[in-house]
Amino acid sequence: MQYAFDIGGSKIEFGAFDASGDIRSQIKVPTPTQDRDAFVAAISGLIADADREFGEDADIGISFAGGLDPKTGAVISANIPAIKGWPFGPELSNILNRDVRVANDADCFALAEARGGAAKGARTVFAIILGTGVGGGIVVDGQFIGGRSGIRGEWGHGNDVSGALIRHGLAGVTCGCGRNGCLDAWGGARGLERIYAQIAGLDTGQERPSYEITDGWQGGDAMAGRAVEIFVDLIAGELALMVNVLDPDCVPVGGGLASESRLIGMIDEAVRARVLGRYDAPLVVPGHYSRDGGLRGAAMLHLLAGGAGV
Repeated sequence: MQYAFDIGGSKIEFGAFDASGDIRSQIKVPTPTQDRDAFVAAISGLIADADREFGEDADIGISFAGGLDPKTGAVISANIPAIKGWPFGPELSNILNRDVRVANDADCFALAEARGGAAKGARTVFAIILGTGVGGGIVVDGQFIGGRSGIRGEWGHGNDVSGALIRHGLAGVTCGCGRNGCLDAWGGARGLERIYAQIAGLDTGQERPSYEITDGWQGGDAMAGRAVEIFVDLIAGELALMVNVLDPDCVPVGGGLASESRLIGMIDEAVRARVLGRYDAPLVVPGHYSRDGGLRGAAMLHLLAGGAGV
């Protein structure tokens, strides 16, 4: 057996996988975000229950929304204050008395897609998340790359889409990272909602949920269609740059918007029209594990050479 966790700001998801990679147990509990002892107790309790159920003493892989210091394993960014600055993997290994490996959730999603999903057999995989915001993970030959800073694949930050915003008549906003012009503020579900609100002239608090916008677009609503066109333009511009830099074989998409296959198809066509290389077949595709790729990837962390993320 292999135990895996996918930990976010609202829930901890636990999965027990057998040797074939099939999930035998899956449980979700709320995340204690402020109390580290309660956080550790929640994880320990799920593991103890699984040990009793399966008679195993399995190793543990953890996917979480944040970054790790590659030297110490300390959490350097996360939406869970209880673990900020804490050597997550090493400390849990000591507390639980078993091997614990930790990696970013987008990296885990990329690993799951590269080893068994939409990108199976591909050498270079750049997997992206279109969820609340945007994220990304890079896997080459079935392994993570990089490691000096503990942050990689974050194509939603450090860029500047201000020119595109001006072209579309949109007013810029400050990203959660504190900078202006980041794609992260415009490229996920909240970004689509922000685009629609601005072009529709909605006041703050009147934003239309992203699923209503995509439903309206599918149903022929002109305003929703315009919002989707702008969204695709913003995403494709930045993603084409990443494709030119990385030359990936496949770009699987995870997150809530990955379920919109027509939208992903539009992004794929727009990206392939902008890149320097020639891609005759779809490049940007819905991930096979768009809903649980983080959990599945966490279960694969022990397959990586030299450990992972700790």
